Order: sequence, then structure tokens, then C-alpha cells
Amino acid sequence: MMKKNVLFPVACFLMAAPLLTSCHDDVDSSTAENTTIHTYSLVADGANALQQEPATRALSEDANHKIKSEWGRQDSILAYVVGDDGLQADKYSYITNKDLGGKSRFAGDIDSKKGITTNSEIAFLYPGKAAQGNNRTITPVTEVKERSSLYHEASNKTQNRVELKLTEQDGTAETIGERFDFQWTKQKPKKVEGKKVDVSLGELKRIVTIWGLRFTDENNRPLENIDSIYISNVKGSDILDLDSGKYIKNNEEDEVMNIVLRPKTGTKFSSKGGKYTYVAFIPGAYTDVVVTAYVGGKVLQRSYDSLNFETGKVYRSDILKMEDTQQKAFVEVQGIKWATGNFIHYEENGQQYWGIAPAQWWISNRAVMLDSRGKAVTSGGILQSSQFQKDLVHKVEDIDLFRYGSIAKALKLTGIGDGGDYWGQTGNISKQLSSDGKYGDIVWYYTKNNHRKYRMPTGDELKSLYETAHVIPAYCYTDKGTVVYGAFFTTNNGTRKKLFPTKARRYDKYTNVTALVRANKGLFLPITGRRLARKDEVGYRDMSYGLGAYGQYMASTSAVMCDNFFFGPTEWNFAKAPKGQATAIRPVLDSDDGHVDTPFAPFANIK
Repeated sequence: MMKKNVLFPVACFLMAAPLLTSCHDDVDSSTAENTTIHTYSLVADGANALQQEPATRALSEDANHKIKSEWGRQDSILAYVVGDDGLQADKYSYITNKDLGGKSRFAGDIDSKKGITTNSEIAFLYPGKAAQGNNRTITPVTEVKERSSLYHEASNKTQNRVELKLTEQDGTAETIGERFDFQWTKQKPKKVEGKKVDVSLGELKRIVTIWGLRFTDENNRPLENIDSIYISNVKGSDILDLDSGKYIKNNEEDEVMNIVLRPKTGTKFSSKGGKYTYVAFIPGAYTDVVVTAYVGGKVLQRSYDSLNFETGKVYRSDILKMEDTQQKAFVEVQGIKWATGNFIHYEENGQQYWGIAPAQWWISNRAVMLDSRGKAVTSGGILQSSQFQKDLVHKVEDIDLFRYGSIAKALKLTGIGDGGDYWGQTGNISKQLSSDGKYGDIVWYYTKNNHRKYRMPTGDELKSLYETAHVIPAYCYTDKGTVVYGAFFTTNNGTRKKLFPTKARRYDKYTNVTALVRANKGLFLPITGRRLARKDEVGYRDMSYGLGAYGQYMASTSAVMCDNFFFGPTEWNFAKAPKGQATAIRPVLDSDDGHVDTPFAPFANIK
């Protein structure tokens, strides 16, 4: 079927990308020939389907757990004329398989701005269905050039670059074949007669890796009833150049280093009977790869120092004797032993707790029912963390923000007065207490008699995160299923990776690090905001706020004001802040005698 030629007014191309949708088709107002779209009828012969590994095209698994492939009826392939960067059509061109098995023939219309000859090159990307619909995994993108780092944003027009997104899968070979088994080739037409183009596809090159996984439990029995699987520190998203079939380099902001596998509704993953769970991802050499299987209340893991996955290959691994990893006393980043949670005060069922939070993602009001305006309600809302609450007010039963050196009046949030707001001591108060015990390092005060003793971090220790450590925007799921956003830090032994700030509401820039945090593989600092002096309202925690939320973390060092580390969607700085402000504290481990302190009963099931 022929498509009409569409002409756009020149002014449309001068507008910012989000405004392009407001430009209407205007066939008569412009006669510029360089905006004409030529439509051709394209016929492409496909090579015979392969029945052996490594597999290409549509995937399925046979009775012996081997992957096989063949062209499926109505299989579609995205087609794009190389060099047509200015085409700016509303959607890509596609060719569709008209036969089943054997010698397949694809046909469809293809658009071109400059026209097609036998010297033209046409790029093909499979599966074409993955670039269509609301749940697509192939999305056109444009390069953003507003700061030194290279990254891309989604476009509502065709582009010569696309994002390939593999971050959420269901573990089956069939779904990989339909949505994630990306394959590319580039060919010149064999013949062009008028508006008819003939081309041979040749052999499409798979540009992802496929990994089949089987698991056993701690007793080496096949693992069953697996709720979900996380693959951390392998690339689940990247940008592909359609013209060359290669991934864009030096664009770390586009790369999501995490994949979540969730089984189809009503099912579970299982390795019984030798069954594999499959995952597809971008090939490469990876370090600190963590595979996590969630089975009921257990979190089973296996870590690998390094793994190398080559392009186009299918790998299989038996991950034996998966271990239920326990939370450690610290995570080490840049040589500093950071606590595995912020300092908090919490009360539940008459029991009171002062100390390290039960998880790195912990914030006060980790799960609250919010209406569409972000206001707390008792019913009819959506369960979210307080990072989306507009009216968050701290209560003494659940707080995670404290004033500098205030101990005796730490729970008196408003109208304090009488000099009890903060400690006026200057210098470093780490492990220091006033003679009356009312002021000082509140972390040390409540842990100095424990087996695991902690203290406030110094300004230099916080600066190691600000100046040196790798950092990416990240999020974790809480025990209530809500999401907490923050920053994830790891040790930098070379070129620094720093992906802050992100801009407000750019949730797509955040990586799911839940499994890495559970495996003690890095430092996660939640975005917590702050309380002003003598106030119980929490500000700058709301992640939907247009000017940006931020985490504000206090150091033990001060002069007239104390050192603070700020980070968030629009913040990245190390600055002084008033001592009367209440901010977050991530403690540092001072000593550990190897014994475990008596656990706080309400935290027993939090992991």
C-alpha cells in the first residue's frame, strides 16, 4: 500500500523535540523538495531457518532444553535506509514474513528521504514487533548535548539511533525471541525498478548474548518456586547505531546495569527437570556480577568477580548451592567501612530502637498510602514511600533526620529553645560526648556499648563520596514493595563514573540496585531531604518536586556551621549547613568484636 508524501513546515524542525507533536501536516504550505518522503515496495529474501545453535531469528526450546530457531509467520523486521537521518517519520518501516519455515520472503513498504538506488544501504533490525506498541523494547532516541557526558533521550520520530531495553524479562526463550533477541544486518538492493526494491537479507547477526540458568539450593537440590531473579552488573540497556550495527561508546548514562526476571502471571521459575531460565543482555566483559533468586522469604545469591559474554552466543550455567546472604556490619567504599543503614529512631508495639537502620534503603515512612495529589490517606490511594509525599511530618516513632550534636532533645522536634537545638562545639565531634551526656555524637552514644560500634563520619570521609567514588542514580525496593530513590556508590580505582545530577523526575536514569545492596556490594544512600530548625515538616524529599529533591548527609566536623554532602536530581555539592537543620547520618563502623547484637524484633523479617 502506498503512503502519501508528508511535508512539514520548516519551523517544525527548529522547535525542541517535545514540541514536534504540535506541528500539523501541511501539504500545501511548503514545497521544499528535501522534506519529501519517498515510499518504496520492498521485498527481501530470508536465508533458510537455522535449527542448530547458535540460534538466530524466532526462538523456542525443545524437549531436550535446546534452543531452536525458525522464521515465524508474520515475523517482522525493522527496515531503515542508511543516511536517512533527517527522515523524521512518525514510525519506522517494516517488512513482514509471508511464508513459514524454509526460504522465507519478507515484504512491505519502506520510506526514504533521499531515494533508494542499488548503491543505497538498508539496515535491518529484528524483531520488528519490538519497536511497535506501548510495551516496546526498541525506541528511537536523539543525542543530548547539554553537558560533557553523552546521553540520549526518547524521540517521537524515527532516528538512526535506538535504545535497546532488556531490563525486564519473563525468563522464556519464546519471549526473548519476540522482544529481546536483537539481530542486525545491512545490505544493498539487488535490484531497484521504479518503486520496487529487491534485496537479500543474508544472515542477520545477533547483537545480544543469551544466558540459560539452572539453580540448586544450599542442599544442592534443584531450586523451585522462584518468585523473581535479578542479574546485576550486566548491561540491560544501551544505544544502537542503526547505520553501523554497533553500540554507542562512552554513554554511561544510557546504560542500565541490571535485569529483572519475573515469571508469567500465575507461574514460578523452576530448575526441576533440568529446566533453564533464560535472560538476554548486551555482550561484554563484566565484573562483580551478582545473580539473585528470590524464593519465598529467602534471598539466594551467587557472585562472580568477572564474566565475559561474547556477541551472538548462547551460554548455559548451573549455579549450585545458592546461599542466603546475610547483611554485614558494613560495606566498604574508598577504604571506609560504611554502616548498612542510616542512623534512625523507631518505635513499634511499645518497643524502642536507636541505631543502624535494618536496610540501606530505609527511610522514615517507607510505605504510606498517598492520593493523586501526594497527600496521605487511609484508603483509596497508592502505597508509596514518603519520597512522593507532599505533607510529610516527622513523628518521634519513626525519624531519620537529626540535628548536629543533639542527644537529650533529639526527639523534641519543634519549639525546642533553651539552647537544646544543637551542640555549639566546633571541630570534630566524632565519638565525642559532652560531660553531661546531652550533646555529642548521637551514633556513638547509642552504639558505644554494642558489639558493633559506630560513629558519625568526618567531613573527609563524606568528601570521598563527593569527590572520588563511583556513583550512579539508583533505587531499591523496600520490604513493603515501595521504591526508594538515592545514590549508589562503589570504589573507584580508575576513571570515575559519576552520573549525578539527573534532572528532576528523570526516574528512567535510576538503576535498580536492590540485589546489589542485599549482597553488600556497594553503598546506597537514600534521598532523605531535611527538616528546618524547630520544625517537624520534612522538605526536599519529594522526588516529584520540579526543582528537585536531595539527600543531605551530615559530617561530624564543623565550625560555625557543619559540613554536609548534598546530592539529588539537581544537586551535587559539599557545603556548610546550619547546625539546627535536621539531616541524615550514615555512620561509619568503628569496631566489631565478631558477636551479633540482640536484634530488634520488629525488624526480624526485613532484608
